[in-house]
Amino acid sequence: MKIQTSLGLVVSMIAGTGCMAEEAGTKATARVRVAHLSPGAPSVDFCLAAAGSGEFAGPVLAGAGAADGLAYGQVTKYLDVDAMKYDVRLVAPNSKDCATSLGGLPDFTNLPELPDGASATIAAEGHVVGTVPFSLAAYIDDSQVAFGKIKLRFIHASPGTPNVDVGLGGGVAFTPVFTNVAYAASNAYVETTPIQHGEISARLTGTATDAISVKPARIEAGTIATAFAIGDAVNPHAPLDVLLCIDNATPGALLAECKSVGGAPERARVRVAHLSPDAPPVDVCIAEAGSGNYRQPLLRSLGGTGLSYSEVTTYVDLPTGAYDVRVILASATGCGAGAVPDTTNITVTAGLTATIAAIGVIDRSGAAANDPPFRLKVLADEPTLTSGRTKLRFFHASPGTPAVDVGLGYAHLFTKVFSNVSFGNTATANGAGMSANGYIETAPVTSAVSARLAGASSDALTIPSVNLATDQIATAIAIGGKTGTHTNPLRVLLCLDSAPAKALLSTCIVTP
Repeated sequence: MKIQTSLGLVVSMIAGTGCMAEEAGTKATARVRVAHLSPGAPSVDFCLAAAGSGEFAGPVLAGAGAADGLAYGQVTKYLDVDAMKYDVRLVAPNSKDCATSLGGLPDFTNLPELPDGASATIAAEGHVVGTVPFSLAAYIDDSQVAFGKIKLRFIHASPGTPNVDVGLGGGVAFTPVFTNVAYAASNAYVETTPIQHGEISARLTGTATDAISVKPARIEAGTIATAFAIGDAVNPHAPLDVLLCIDNATPGALLAECKSVGGAPERARVRVAHLSPDAPPVDVCIAEAGSGNYRQPLLRSLGGTGLSYSEVTTYVDLPTGAYDVRVILASATGCGAGAVPDTTNITVTAGLTATIAAIGVIDRSGAAANDPPFRLKVLADEPTLTSGRTKLRFFHASPGTPAVDVGLGYAHLFTKVFSNVSFGNTATANGAGMSANGYIETAPVTSAVSARLAGASSDALTIPSVNLATDQIATAIAIGGKTGTHTNPLRVLLCLDSAPAKALLSTCIVTP
């Protein structure tokens, strides 16, 4: 019997039925490639023997001109072999024969039989020294794909990493494709449309935070690909990564077309605030700018039932990019019909923390004719502050209220902090310790907070007691006050931005 690579390597093995089958012209063949996915393991070569024979032939890579062996993260191209069951012995690179296994490792004798015509990947996984035992795993590969389609598979080969979900997009835009995949396990290939400038993300099963992503992900029509999760989250020399192999690429030299493509996810943290006093409960849908491909209602996808007036969602992760946003009624089951015109081309950047606020009024008839119309306003938030301090800003979202001054105390004890803030705005940095986003950083606050029309000497609204402790970040928002109606009067919505969320909502209270 013979093992033959497409490089022309011929290794004589044991005589027997395999040889006679070849002479009769009825030899059954298969294709095998070998993947080195064991973080911390040295480079390897390997020898093959008919199962149970103990007669190993090779080393295979040395015979193919790769005496230095296969390094971590490398995958051989497919080698043509007789279709049968094999035992494998790993040997050190530059070994002259198969007599001595690498590091005294035992031979691997538990691999499945290779069927006639099959393509397979034999992967070295786990730790040579570590908590997850070193092993060889075999995966049967696909070799055919429908015209105009791609095939994609995920193999979890990251030792010590719990079960994961893998999908398209990321953050709240994540659409699962492979779910609850355990270490050393593989899902069947998924046949789908080509991926153009998309993103593939992986996260621990049951969580909403992506651990790693591939962006931009581009897989052309006709491609069969395998994404291997490799590396170790606690190993700086072999960190968690994604090795993407094009299974049906034209091979070059000895190695398959594989490359490291994983990276830290680029995300923004975004929340939504419903501050329109005459709007019903709503949900929102997002789409990549200009695509028209609105995803499922955001709050519904997170288990909520919509966002009512004066409610603010918790922060969620959103992949960086430009988005169109559609506001829909909370009762809507899909994103087909917007309740108001869409807001287009909202850009979010890596590391951005922001609030998208629905402000203004929907019905501008009668006395509200001059009130500002419904729209979305994006506010850049500041999630950090100096230890031992507190941070506060004011946002004016009361459509029927003129510009205001806001400060600490009341009546003759009033000390102005935010000056002449008009609807739809935060205070403007004035050189007195205020940031570009309208925040002041100060000692902890225990005081009344009052608002008055800009330049006036009497208070329009007072919160008798505001307590902002050390290391708290807060946003005070003027809400309500639509002209000509007593429903939802002028109030202050105080959100403790740094406090833990309450289910899907930020910690906010309406006062007084």
